[in-house]
Amino acid sequence: MSYRARWAWTTACAAVLVTVTSQSAGAPPPNQAEPPYRISMVLPREEQNIEAGFRDYLAKRKLPVRRQLRESKPQLIYTWGTGTTLAVAGPYDAPAGKFIQDIPVVFTEVTDPLGSHLLRQLDPPGRNVTGVSHVAPLPAQLNAIRGYRPFKRLGYIVNPKESNTQLVADALGKLAKEQGFELVQETVPLDATGNPDPHALKDVIDKIAARKVDFLYIGPSTFLAFTHRDLVTELALQAKLPTFCATESIVRKARCMFGLFSHGSNVGRFAAHKAAQVLAEGKRVDTIPAETLQRFSLLINMPTVKALDLYPPLALLNVAEVIQ
Repeated sequence: MSYRARWAWTTACAAVLVTVTSQSAGAPPPNQAEPPYRISMVLPREEQNIEAGFRDYLAKRKLPVRRQLRESKPQLIYTWGTGTTLAVAGPYDAPAGKFIQDIPVVFTEVTDPLGSHLLRQLDPPGRNVTGVSHVAPLPAQLNAIRGYRPFKRLGYIVNPKESNTQLVADALGKLAKEQGFELVQETVPLDATGNPDPHALKDVIDKIAARKVDFLYIGPSTFLAFTHRDLVTELALQAKLPTFCATESIVRKARCMFGLFSHGSNVGRFAAHKAAQVLAEGKRVDTIPAETLQRFSLLINMPTVKALDLYPPLALLNVAEVIQ
C-alpha cells in the first residue's frame, strides 16, 4: 500500500488531523527550506494540555519542528488514544502493509498497550511504536476511592466501540473477585448507524443507580470521558451518583467528583522526550520503552462535592488538588 493511500485511510479513521508550525521552529537556517524535523499529529479531538506539554518539551530542547500532513512524509507520527493509535499503527500482529509500519509512532493516552494488542511487550516494544500511558494502575485507583469512602458496589459503563473500555471492565471484574466488591456493569447500546447512542446514557446511568452503587467509575473512554463528559457527569449528578474518573479533563472541565491520573502536560512532555530520542538522538523507536508515569495526581471537584453533600476526609484534602 502506498504512503498516500495509507494516509488517506488513516485520516478517515482518526477523524482529525492538525497542521501547525511549532512555536519552537523559528526561522529555518539560511540554506534550509524547512525545519529539519516533521511530525504529524493524529487526534480524534482538538488539542489539549497533553499536546501543549509535547510542544513545550520540544521547544525547551530547541528542536525545530514542523507538524505536517500529506505534503511531505513525516519523520514521526504522534497519536492520541487507543483507537487512533490502532488506526494508524495497527495491532502488532497485523499483516504487513495494512498500517503505517515504516514511520516511528509515539502515542499518548493509550490505556493498555498490551491488552489492546498494540504492543507485544513494553520494554523494548519491538516495533515502530512507543509512547506514554496516562492511567494510574487500577489497584491504586481503587485505593484512592476507598480513601474517599469505603465501597461495596462499583458502577461501570462499557462502550462496545472502544475496546479499551472492555479491557478495563475485565480488569475490574478480576479485582472485584479478589477484593470482595461487586462490579455493576452496563453497556451503551448502539444506534441505527452502529455507533454508541448518547441518548441512551440516561437509561444506562439510571440502571446503575438503581443497583445502589457507591460510586460510578468512569474509565478512560473518548465517548464517555471526553465527547460526552458534560452529559455523563450531569446525569450522574441527577441520579445522586458520586463519580470517580480515570482521566483529567472530565474532572477539571466537567462535573466528575474526583479522579487519580497523570497530568496531561506531564504525559505530553514525557512523550516528547521519547520523540526527541528518535529525532535528535537517533535512537530506534523499537528500543525505547513504552511506559506509564510513576507520579499521579488526585483532583477533587468541590462544586460536585457540595452538590452531592459528600465531603472528603481531611487526610485526602491534604494531598489533593481542589477545584473550587
